[in-house]
Amino acid sequence: MPKPKKPTEIEQIVAEKEEYLNGWKRAMADLDNYKKQVGKEKEMVVQFLKVNSVSGMLPIVANFEKAIGAIPTEQKESEWTKGIVAIKIQLDELLKKEGLEKMITVGQKFDPNLHEALLEEESEGEEGMILEEFEPGYRIGERVVKYPRVKVAKKRN
Repeated sequence: MPKPKKPTEIEQIVAEKEEYLNGWKRAMADLDNYKKQVGKEKEMVVQFLKVNSVSGMLPIVANFEKAIGAIPTEQKESEWTKGIVAIKIQLDELLKKEGLEKMITVGQKFDPNLHEALLEEESEGEEGMILEEFEPGYRIGERVVKYPRVKVAKKRN
């Protein structure tokens, strides 16, 4: 039986080079994965902070809407009223820049993951369709910040 051949010095160096190169490639892949993970975590933190800050402003938006809706007709053209409306528009624009979107609900299919049903009403229309919105809902991206409160259609008996 022949003796196994001893690797030459060059073969040993080539084998070491391959080992080091493979280790370097693994380390680079690990670094790339780490960077991606940190990027995702950073995005999640930013989104969380946006949702928290924006959700705190939603009651203010609702109060502005109620106040503007309660302005007597004879005062709708006053400078004071126009100022209040302008402030509301500025607030809406600020929230929109932060990614806040008002959810469209009426005429949409009810989804318990996206909507809060307060009432069901018998209807000739398709069961499960949203008939009325009592309070608007808002989202940032795919994340719901405030669930809309709605009335949902059910089949007549």
